[in-house]
Amino acid sequence: MTDTDAEIAGAQVDEHPPIPPRPSAPGGKVVRLLLRVPLFYKILLANGVLVLVGGLAGGLLTAQYVRAAPGRSAVDVVGLLAAAGVFLSLAVNALILRVALSPLQLLENTAGRVQGGDLDARVPISPLADRELDRLSRTFNAMLDTSAADRNRLRDVAKRALGAAEEERKRIARELHDETAQRLAALLIRLRILRGAGADAAGLEAGLEALRAEIGEALEGVRRYARGLRPPALDELGLVPAIESHVRWLTEATGLAIDAAADGDVEGLLPPEGELAVYRIVQEALSNVVRHSGARRVSVRLGREPGMVAVTVQDDGHGFSPRRVMSEDGSGLGLFGMQERAAYLGGRVEVESRPGAGTRVRAEIPVPRATDTGP
Repeated sequence: MTDTDAEIAGAQVDEHPPIPPRPSAPGGKVVRLLLRVPLFYKILLANGVLVLVGGLAGGLLTAQYVRAAPGRSAVDVVGLLAAAGVFLSLAVNALILRVALSPLQLLENTAGRVQGGDLDARVPISPLADRELDRLSRTFNAMLDTSAADRNRLRDVAKRALGAAEEERKRIARELHDETAQRLAALLIRLRILRGAGADAAGLEAGLEALRAEIGEALEGVRRYARGLRPPALDELGLVPAIESHVRWLTEATGLAIDAAADGDVEGLLPPEGELAVYRIVQEALSNVVRHSGARRVSVRLGREPGMVAVTVQDDGHGFSPRRVMSEDGSGLGLFGMQERAAYLGGRVEVESRPGAGTRVRAEIPVPRATDTGP
């Protein structure tokens, strides 16, 4: 840019200078500052002003009264001034309390509306509130917002859980009808054919052996459905063998390298619902690893800690942002379900992950005091 261009640009800028923001009225700013003063200092300041004004006014009025009537006693005027001062002090304090505590009335009214069923009610932010009452109102609104978000998420989880349960029933019914029922019907037909064929002993034995193989496959299918509904190893063998059995099955089915180990004696520490919660949390965490993580290795650690049973599932996958997944509409329900299972028993689930750094899921389930005999 040349010097001439710079001069022209400067002249253009000077020709249309920016309009400065309009300053707020000093009186309004002072009023807002006074309204934000805590209630204690409002009352203290008002009473101080009353005492000062009352003292000055009383002294002046008493001096004028004595000069006007030198022979009279000033007791009457002092008593009158004292009574007026008391009345004025009560009136001013009542007004200050009425104005300063009006945000509390708004808070009480909102709490009553929420208790009455209006879950969308929120406390209006009052310009008369001091810092403490303003913070209390905003905290109360934030608590209501969090509660509403949790209700919506629980409603979504319940809806999806019901839908998943119904889909699972349909799947089991379809598989029982299409696979087990038709296989058993085919076995009945083959049995009738074999019975009426009049074959020799060798042919009969071969036919029966084929029937036994078919019946075994049908039985294995029924057992597979039963394992999907409720792991029998959890009731028959215990928590650790049930988790190890699920890990072995998942390794064989997916080829994923999963290292599972129990670091301490945890059998019998948790009630049945606690063991089921730990098993389902591990199952869901491993399912997420298989479906989303792209991991090559996974470790499962189950151990006893003071007052709790802790289980950790860690992978070397590509990771994710738990906050983003949990906040997305319809996403993160598996993580939320794990947290709800643990919270139902007084425990918690922590998910640590970030893109490119793998994922670590840690669940802590408290041990009932009656069974916690450890240190």
